[in-house]
Amino acid sequence: MSDALTQRTGPCDRQQGDGPCTSKPKRAARDPRAVKADAEARAEAAAEAAEPFDGTHESRSLCEAIAEATGGVCFLGFSRGKDSIAAWLYLRRFFSRIIPFHCASVPGLAFVDESLRYYEQAFASPILRFMDGAVTGAIDNLVWQSPESEEEINALELWHFDKHDIIETLRETMDLPRAWCAFGINLSDSIDRRIYVSQNKGRNPERMTFYPCWDWSKSQIVQTIREAGIKLPSDYRMAARSMAAVPKYRHLLRMEAMYPEDFQRVENMLPMIRAELARQWFRERKAAGIPTAKGDPRTVGECTGETNQSPSTADPLCEHLDPGVSQGQTPTEGHLQCS
Repeated sequence: MSDALTQRTGPCDRQQGDGPCTSKPKRAARDPRAVKADAEARAEAAAEAAEPFDGTHESRSLCEAIAEATGGVCFLGFSRGKDSIAAWLYLRRFFSRIIPFHCASVPGLAFVDESLRYYEQAFASPILRFMDGAVTGAIDNLVWQSPESEEEINALELWHFDKHDIIETLRETMDLPRAWCAFGINLSDSIDRRIYVSQNKGRNPERMTFYPCWDWSKSQIVQTIREAGIKLPSDYRMAARSMAAVPKYRHLLRMEAMYPEDFQRVENMLPMIRAELARQWFRERKAAGIPTAKGDPRTVGECTGETNQSPSTADPLCEHLDPGVSQGQTPTEGHLQCS
């Protein structure tokens, strides 16, 4: 019996008098076919990273067809996110004139304006500025507004509009009725977008919009940005994406600590926005089964206890960021940098 056990687990290396044998069973050898497949996959990934990325066949065909139909002119809805940066870089190969525009969540945020100036210089092109229709619509619907402001807000008669209204206005005012508008929309954004974009092959003929990087992998998007030497906006120091529409918890959580003046501007427009932080805190406690005392006197910042923490690099959307970048430190070589 002991001989059989020794054969299964391997010999014990202890000397006489050293105590019980602590040898562990040896791991089974990996299937040679699995080892070979893993090595081939690694080699293929390394080869792709070493070679300049020139887009996919589908994205090239899409951009070539639309550039030919429009005379090489297009608009670009520029969110400042990594997908829209990659889209702008790629569009330059096919379009002689690109007219970018940006829709602000809250006008005058310093970290947003700073990044827009950076991209205007990096791409040698002005960026048109607009208000995001989702924000004006939210204000009109009293989202994060104090109840006593209702009469004043109603008197403003705020317009309800979206990005497509902006595009139509640009087509009319700039006399470019045939110009399509590009957006940095990607298959990996969400399940709904994956289904919609795949079915339409990266275009919407009815809206005259298209998505230059619609079928790119995240590594291909990151590679394109890295090869061009373009930096990400400082939004990525707060969360794993750029801020758009009504500010959400992921950016608000760290904005007050990192950009206090900008947080104050957000509060000026959305006075009750701190409730977004409190709501998330209550949600987390409820999910964890932790009772919340009625009339808890603590502040929202004390509730969250995370206002100056960095985003988790475990988030799959944050893989391309160096941990140092997320914490506002100097990024290491080989990673995308924040502006």
